[in-house]
Amino acid sequence: MDHFKFSRKPAVPVRTALREGVAPLGAIVLITIGLVAVFALCLHFGADLPPVIPEHLDDGEMVDPNPLRFAFMLTAFVLSFFLARHADRQGERGKVFPAFLTGYAGGTLLWQSVGECSWHFSIVCEDYLMCFPHIEGASALFLVIITVILLNYCRKRHAFGWGVWVFVLSFVGNWFGHFLQIGTFPLVSGWMDEHDWYLLTGGILGPAVALTALALDFFWAQDRKARYCCCLLLYFGIGMIVTGVGGL
Repeated sequence: MDHFKFSRKPAVPVRTALREGVAPLGAIVLITIGLVAVFALCLHFGADLPPVIPEHLDDGEMVDPNPLRFAFMLTAFVLSFFLARHADRQGERGKVFPAFLTGYAGGTLLWQSVGECSWHFSIVCEDYLMCFPHIEGASALFLVIITVILLNYCRKRHAFGWGVWVFVLSFVGNWFGHFLQIGTFPLVSGWMDEHDWYLLTGGILGPAVALTALALDFFWAQDRKARYCCCLLLYFGIGMIVTGVGGL
């Protein structure tokens, strides 16, 4: 089944576009706040505990291998796939909105585990560094390109159910948003500092993504699932604005 029905047909009623393409943003924000709060508590209470591995620099940045971060990483990784499976089952039963929220929560947990935690547990051994990928960094460029190609292939082959698609898009949206602001900085590092680049990407790319989401929602999306995807894209655009301009 095609979950991305977009075409230039007569626009849906404004009320429908707002209810299904904008209003769910509130639920997404609440889920995000809850997950971030749990993560922040783990970092706070684990900060004074002995680190899991010796602290060291990874990609020029000091890692924070505290034991509660490690516990969160493992728990979030496993739980994310349970949520993906649950979202898939909800989608199969026609529970489109619950599947959307569950898939989003699962994808965000996977991002927190892989994108925000795993690279903190690289291991220094003599002259070698065994590291988990810092996937929002510049070194992930080819991984980003491969992921885009694979996702496009999966879309054409209708490879995933609705709940799994939301799970995947939530993870990828978090990842690509970070990559656009962090991983692209080396390309312009000779002309501006990191703070200015964050302001630029947050002030230009963020609004561009958000406005694209709204345009798709009001003029191109042809069903509920497509409008929910627009809401997800809107969230990531706003997230880029907040992190870039707000400095979060």
